[in-house]
Amino acid sequence: MKKLYSWNFISRIIFLLLTPVFFQIFAIGFIWHSIYWGVITSVMLIWMIFILISPLVGRIGCGWFCFMGTATDLSSEHSIIKMKWRKPKVWARLLMIIMFFSSAIAFNIINSHRGITHGFSIDPLFLKPDFNWHYASVWMIDIGSALILGLLLERRWACKNLCFMGALCSAGSSWSRLIPVVDINKCTSCGKCEKECLVRIPITDYIKKGNGLITNSECIICGKCTAVCKADAIKLKFVWRRKKYVAVK
Repeated sequence: MKKLYSWNFISRIIFLLLTPVFFQIFAIGFIWHSIYWGVITSVMLIWMIFILISPLVGRIGCGWFCFMGTATDLSSEHSIIKMKWRKPKVWARLLMIIMFFSSAIAFNIINSHRGITHGFSIDPLFLKPDFNWHYASVWMIDIGSALILGLLLERRWACKNLCFMGALCSAGSSWSRLIPVVDINKCTSCGKCEKECLVRIPITDYIKKGNGLITNSECIICGKCTAVCKADAIKLKFVWRRKKYVAVK
């Protein structure tokens, strides 16, 4: 279990390096382009799957796949401003979701009236992998922005407040069955897990009030808490009867 975070880190670095080549397949921004053209593309299918499986395995798309999240994690280790845990701003999340999809749908309707598009078709390779200077430049701008946000704000602040996909995956992961569970008999209350958490989840609150079940929907299933726990008190487990635990709000 302690090696899980190592595999997680390798996975995210691989996707970070692959993204310039497969930008239109991996980057969630191209979901907007897919709606604009009226085509269900590979990027839509990939992230739709991550949303659909989030009630079972949580936010693995955010924690194992997202290149922007990886860039933020790399710089937030050296963040200038240290901030305590804050719940995501629901109004900001809703605003980003509404703006993203309403604008894409509006342009799709305009294209339909112009005769450019006709309903929705399924073509996973409509947005093709294309390594060129334009997409490499956009990728560098995205990475630069993520690094700056990681340095200036709390860990994954943009993921929690500005990313529409993070919001949708978070909604599903509220019922996730794959959850970090703390053995309260082994836990030494050192606080290392909370300090090292990539999302700054208040893990100690769950230990004190929730019998050790980390039910926070912001958890990205990265496994770092299991890796840093010297007492080996934290495991990622499938918990099918969550009601027997006390939920922490």
